[in-house]
This record gives sequence, structure tokens and C-alpha cells, in this order.
Amino acid sequence: MNTSADTPVISIVIAARNAGATIAAQLDAICAQETALAWEVVVVDDESTDGTRSIVDDYAAKWPNIRMVSGRGLGVSAARNAGIKASSAPAVVTVDADDVVAQGWLSAMAAALSESPLVAGALEIRYLNPERVLETRGSRLTLGPGSYSGIFQFAHSCNLGVQRRVLDTVGGFDESLTAGEDIEFSYRCWRGGINLAYAESAIVHYRYRTTLRGLWRQGMAYGRIRPLLRRRFSADGVSVPPSDSARACIGIIKRMPSLLTGKGRANWVFNTAGVIGEIASRERS
Repeated sequence: MNTSADTPVISIVIAARNAGATIAAQLDAICAQETALAWEVVVVDDESTDGTRSIVDDYAAKWPNIRMVSGRGLGVSAARNAGIKASSAPAVVTVDADDVVAQGWLSAMAAALSESPLVAGALEIRYLNPERVLETRGSRLTLGPGSYSGIFQFAHSCNLGVQRRVLDTVGGFDESLTAGEDIEFSYRCWRGGINLAYAESAIVHYRYRTTLRGLWRQGMAYGRIRPLLRRRFSADGVSVPPSDSARACIGIIKRMPSLLTGKGRANWVFNTAGVIGEIASRERS
């Protein structure tokens, strides 16, 4: 681990809002990284109303390379941009306050960023999640970078690495988006000829929503953003396959018997919310 005040070679940006229940585990995992690299953590407190600030303050008092800046309550994209602006290293990684980086993550991400301008780290879903929610998104998160309709690959913002020169070229995260900001950011990189690399050894333990309410809200957010991204990319001349709402609705009905089990309810709620969110967003446009 590195506790010195040396000029960092990599900056870790964490956007946090009411993350008091989880952020200590993430900071513990970062501080426990076995590496000689000089690093810094910039936590952006996005107007939390719980104990997030005091927890981060405690870590900052012990670790000179951890500091906190204040967000404006404008959402995760704005918070990440604020953290990036406040950071200083030539390489930047973004992780979430409710996940946990695995041992070796920092060295693997730094190694990948020394060779590639944009990096997608790996995600692991069993360490932090109960069995009943694991099938809400299947195993595709663990198989490599995200794929947008097979057109381009994207890095999930909970484990995304980027060289600062790329940020200077394409800009930061789109602050108008409430979800899908990592897809849109990766799209701009792709359009700019910036290749995405996959760092299989840079593992983050990813936390799913575990309550039905949380799954519904997240599914709705993901669904609402799909038509917006589709319109934006299509207007840019990219051929994006249309969604099949009728088939999706039939799927919802067919999966209703699964509501009898906890696993089935979690799956049904998340995926149904995504379909409804997408239909509602498309009809409003």
C-alpha cells in the first residue's frame, strides 16, 4: 500500500450520495491494495444527508492521499466530473461508493492504462449479492466489456479507467443523463477512434440493488435512457436496431409465474421496470 504524498500516477474518483452504509468497505479495499504506485482518492460528496461525510473525513485524517470535495447535488455524472476536475494524475479511474475493489485491482488497472487510453475493468457479482438477485441481469456483466447492440463496446462507470488526455479531448460524462452516461461516454470515445481495452485482472465486486423498490427504480432508469441514446446515436448516423416492445411485453407476461419465488420476483421486477421505462420514454418523445 502507498501512504505517501508523492505525486499520484493514478486518481480514483468516487461519487457518493448517502453512501454511509457502504463507502467504508470500498475505502478499506482501496487502502489495502498491495502496490508501490502513488495514488489518490477523490470522493465527491453529492449533498449526502447521512454519515457519508464524517466517514470520509475519518479516512482523510489517516490517509493523506484521500480527500473529499463537495458536489452540487446534480447527480452522479456531475459528481464524477467534479472529482475528475479535482484530481491530478494522468490516469483516472471511476468506481462506485457501494462496490468493493478486489486485491490487485489498482495495479492491474494502472498497468492497463499505461498501454491503453480507455479501459474497462472486470466485474464480479457473487461476493456482495444474495443469490436471489443474481439473475436480474444474468451473467453478461461478468463476461467482458458492455456491448451496445453489437455496435461498440463500453466500459461500466463502476470500473472505468481513462487517460486524462482522452478526457481533455472528448470531455467528461454527460451531466444531462440520469443513466447510461458510461455508454454515452464510451460512444464518444469510439467515434473518436479511441480503442477500449479490457482489464480482466482489474476486478470490482459489483453490488446489485436488493430490494424490489430499488430494483424497480433502477430498471426504470435504465429503460428510460434507451430511447434517448438510440435517438442520439441514430442522429449521428449510426444504424441502431429498433427495440421490440411487443416481444418484451409478451416476455413479461410469460415470466409472471416466476413471481412465486424470491429470485423470480427480483428478475421480473427489474426487467419489467426496464420495459415500462423504455415504452414511457419513447411515447413522451
